[in-house]
Amino acid sequence: MPKVKTSCGPRDKLLRLEQELNQIFLERADLIRIILLSLLTCQHCLIFGKPGAAKSSLVRAIASAISGGCFQVQLGKDTTTDQLFGPIRVSELPNDRLCRAFENFMPGKPLAFLDEIDKANSVILNALYTAMEERLFLNDGEMCDMPLISLFGAANSISQLQTEALAPLLDRFLFRIEVDWMQSDSNFLEFVRRRATGDSPFITTVLSITELQQMQAAASNTDFPPDMQEAIARLRKELAVEDIHASDRRWGSCVDLLQATAFLNGNSAVTGADFAVLKHVLWTDKKQILVIERTLKPLLKLRPLKAKSQFKQALDPVIDRATQAMQNFDIDTAIGQAAIALTDLQGLKDGLAQVPQTQEICQALTVIDQKITQLETHRQMITH
Repeated sequence: MPKVKTSCGPRDKLLRLEQELNQIFLERADLIRIILLSLLTCQHCLIFGKPGAAKSSLVRAIASAISGGCFQVQLGKDTTTDQLFGPIRVSELPNDRLCRAFENFMPGKPLAFLDEIDKANSVILNALYTAMEERLFLNDGEMCDMPLISLFGAANSISQLQTEALAPLLDRFLFRIEVDWMQSDSNFLEFVRRRATGDSPFITTVLSITELQQMQAAASNTDFPPDMQEAIARLRKELAVEDIHASDRRWGSCVDLLQATAFLNGNSAVTGADFAVLKHVLWTDKKQILVIERTLKPLLKLRPLKAKSQFKQALDPVIDRATQAMQNFDIDTAIGQAAIALTDLQGLKDGLAQVPQTQEICQALTVIDQKITQLETHRQMITH
């Protein structure tokens, strides 16, 4: 009897996309995860760092995997609203109407990428404030809805945005993440090899807007237990002592973000480990990031791993899924399962690194590393 091909759910496809992106863009795991969380929470993301750090390439790659398209433009002092929202339809002028041909511009796309956003002029800024916050744009004298899910901005330096004039724009980006050139010698050598041979991984996963909306709804329904509610309240108080403050709106967005992080991690409820993402959200000055990381550290311990039975309860299913992924001979299903298993194993490994390194933990890390190596080998075999 022929084997029935099973389809992947939206979250499985998103994890598969994340795995593919991590294969293509070396040392960009944090940024990739942040961009995916931006999509799940309908929030905006600012990416800053040195030129040539693949900021634009990564956003474009992710945008290419989301149906509906992405509007892209490089801003400058002379950029006009027509370049963002579409030109006026000349055919409507005799009817005294100022309608925009917006379909191929920002009001007609679910995603937007604005490069060199720090160079936006005051006219563009005023229009962006409403577009980013309210998802509205002015068309023929009326404020009209935009299908915008997330806007991604890129800049070489955040210092250009940390001015009184640009403060409202900066505040509309929930995520602010810095990227640098590759640091690992081995990763750089792999980069050179790919460039020299033309042998580079590519994206095969495409997500529809409907699938993205399904995940957004599922993420918003993730349980936020009372002890985690108390934890975020304590975090706010502890950061205030360090003179680090955020608006009520930003803290409210943090609740949505933690739910989305738990969903993406495959958890039915928010846990302390999910709080790590807040280091990209709560700072206004880069010097505050280390303070936030230090304050978050006590929250990141995986409490279910304190007892041996609970530890095995967390570890065994992940190892079982990894083993099953290598036993599946249907190529499409196997690729998806391998990607999911690799993500699960890496997530568990990162969590274990946050707890005291007992002999049991060290043994588990060894097993996880072995499974990751086996899965990587398996994935390469079935994709070639």
